Amino acid sequence: MDSTVNKMRLVIPAMLLCMIGDYCIGIEPRNAELLGSIASSGWLTIADWRIALSDLTGAVGSILYAIGAVSFIRWLLEHVKTGTRAKQIWLRLYTVGLGIGCVSFLYFHIACGGLIHHFKVLYEVTGGNLTQTTDAWIRMFLPEAMPFFLLFIAFDVVTSAAWTALILLRVFSVSKWWILAAPLLSAGIGTVLELLPLPFSGINSGFESLGWMLMFVCGIGIVKKEGTYDNA
Repeated sequence: MDSTVNKMRLVIPAMLLCMIGDYCIGIEPRNAELLGSIASSGWLTIADWRIALSDLTGAVGSILYAIGAVSFIRWLLEHVKTGTRAKQIWLRLYTVGLGIGCVSFLYFHIACGGLIHHFKVLYEVTGGNLTQTTDAWIRMFLPEAMPFFLLFIAFDVVTSAAWTALILLRVFSVSKWWILAAPLLSAGIGTVLELLPLPFSGINSGFESLGWMLMFVCGIGIVKKEGTYDNA
């Protein structure tokens, strides 16, 4: 158990690194203009070094996360006993979501950073024409849209839903307040904070990673509290 807990603790610095990367490419001026449905004129204010740092923190964070996540997955499959089909399905989905995370943090940091960098380069090539830049950028993004959003669904949506279900079904005997650690819910809290009258936007950028960190903090407590769960 001590080995599992020690490895899971690596997820805490992993997510702190990812949060740094999130804010590197997420913070932009409050008056930035939305271009299309995703692009933003604020991306032009994001320096290349911030994109590079986001990629680096995503890479290191992914390695540390993978060590902790694999250890947690093994513990869950070995020690958590589910007595109903529904509980078993949710537990399996949760472990699948944790496993996908081993590649997703790096992918999203590189993908998002790359999309921002492409936008900046296109802006220079078009001589500062935002309309042409946006049109060309959308054409570049379309081939990546399918894997981008499918991975997001498999990664965040499935993991958040499974985490919530496992707590509500009492597979994890923890306070229901821990449901707020579900990545999508923590990201939602960050989105609400965007309503604050700050001179910049993007305060919500790191809240998804914060949710993952808090989820593992709770997971460490679960592992330390019980050697074997029996939820028949």
